[in-house]
Amino acid sequence: MNPGAKMHRRDSRPIIFEMVGNLIGEAIEVAWSSVTIHDPIHELPDFPALMPTNSTKLIQQAVGLHAADRRGFDLRLENVIGLMHRPIPGLFDHEERLEAWLHKNAYEIADQISIMMAVNWLKSALDENHPDTDRWYLGYALFVGRTLQGSLAAIEKPNSILSIVFGSMDIPNNSEQIPHPRGVLAVNSILDAMDNSQSIPALNSWLPALAMYPSVAFRLQTAHRAMEAIIRYPESNCTGFLDTLIQVSTHDPDSARRALIGICGLETDSVRYLLAERLDSISGRMPNLALEMHDKLAVTNDSSLISMLSSALASICVQRLEEYPSRAAHLISNGDDRSIRRLIESGFRTYLDHDPNDEQGLLSQAWIEGGDLSKSRLKGLISEQRKISIDAFEATLRRINAESESEAILLREEIMSRESR
Repeated sequence: MNPGAKMHRRDSRPIIFEMVGNLIGEAIEVAWSSVTIHDPIHELPDFPALMPTNSTKLIQQAVGLHAADRRGFDLRLENVIGLMHRPIPGLFDHEERLEAWLHKNAYEIADQISIMMAVNWLKSALDENHPDTDRWYLGYALFVGRTLQGSLAAIEKPNSILSIVFGSMDIPNNSEQIPHPRGVLAVNSILDAMDNSQSIPALNSWLPALAMYPSVAFRLQTAHRAMEAIIRYPESNCTGFLDTLIQVSTHDPDSARRALIGICGLETDSVRYLLAERLDSISGRMPNLALEMHDKLAVTNDSSLISMLSSALASICVQRLEEYPSRAAHLISNGDDRSIRRLIESGFRTYLDHDPNDEQGLLSQAWIEGGDLSKSRLKGLISEQRKISIDAFEATLRRINAESESEAILLREEIMSRESR
């Protein structure tokens, strides 16, 4: 080779084309062995569907269609490039950079294209007037197989699972829409098979979309599935599962309650933090449950969790202010200065509006347990308390004095100094 010659990387397009064919075959084999492939949702009476007798025939048909449609592949590839590639403006080596990007991301691109093919086949099968039943078996098997293999592209397709369950590519805007019976069977088979860690991200993406429709959520048991997924895979991203339970609470509060209480006892930090973050949302729908969950989560020595609960407490007690003092006292006694500051900033002023005399002694308790930053914030509240009730102010000082006479004296002097300015 000429020492000055520049080596050229092999064109990635044929490689991606071959990858897509391999993904199709592997995915259909996985689907065939993992789920019951039901009959098409729509059939024409004069042209009944012919169920494939084995996976080999289905794979041969799918791979054959892919091999014969190079033009379709090129269009899908350009679509993926438009969606995923971010060229740098002003550079002249665009083609070389694009080729390098194709080479580096070949698998992810092939994944996107395979899911596009599955969705296109499903679209043909779900045409109520002219359904292509052959495309149903191809699209369903490819979509399911890639999902079970952990396809990232499948995660982004919650509308596809809705199309299957309703038997139409037109997603209904009416949440009361009844799903298609065959669609329910088809989706139920998919969800039943999604019991491995690879498919959990897709389940986390799909369940909230399914839970938006009460009749769908009931038939597919989305609340139970979300709870089981959190229990089995607590270290995974569970945000979608918890969103599912919150959504279900609007139309099936009993199921949502059982599931949420069921996961409250988990010891996994990430799940407990997520529950604490969502207490405000839960409170808007089920205020009593939010308080019950708060109390279960508050039995902990985890300072980060205590801090999160401190931030949430005021909002979940907004409709029942009498529930605030005892819970705040518990958090003060178990938390650190950060937790106490969050309590002061998020709820003390509202609490004092409700009980300016501070009969529960939260001001003094927070002062005694808190650090300098907490005390700095408390001084203003205690000063305001004195303007409203000198007796309540003196009671606060007596409680502080019982722990530290010197601090009580200094606090009195500073408050009096403020008033004399």
